[in-house]
Amino acid sequence: MISSLNLAYHARETRPWLKVRAIAIGLSLLISIWLLVALFMVLAGNHFVGRLGTGLRLPAMVAQVWKAIQWAAAILFVTASCSLIYYRGPDLKQRGRWQWFPPGSAFGAFVWVVTSFGFRTYLHFFNNYSVSYGSLGAAMILLVWLYVSGLAYLIGGEINAEITRAGRRVDS
Repeated sequence: MISSLNLAYHARETRPWLKVRAIAIGLSLLISIWLLVALFMVLAGNHFVGRLGTGLRLPAMVAQVWKAIQWAAAILFVTASCSLIYYRGPDLKQRGRWQWFPPGSAFGAFVWVVTSFGFRTYLHFFNNYSVSYGSLGAAMILLVWLYVSGLAYLIGGEINAEITRAGRRVDS
């Protein structure tokens, strides 16, 4: 991802190899945590909030509020992870100020959500990989989804790079 963002920004990697690896590992860990939280919120959040509400004797409205905000919060985590990658990934000499929602992050998160939903729909109707490939079918599905997710992130990064270049042309 760092190399691809450097290409998008037309930046040359000048940081030491160890620093680039440390940034990559740090970004991977932080973004993995954020995306796992988002995944937990969407997949197990209703059950967890229901149990917590029952245990603490909270009103039923708490569960309704949770259902209303869970998708927005998950998209917020995905957008923030895109923004973090676009800010720290490329080797830029002049970094702008941190933005939580640059246009590329919002678009990248939108593309990620749409493609993930489309891929889920495709698998619902055409999931016969396990018949042909056995247990390797699940690994193939995961790898395709990771490829599509990476592509969505890179599209957003390219949008941010173009906006940055256009801003530099206007300023000069």
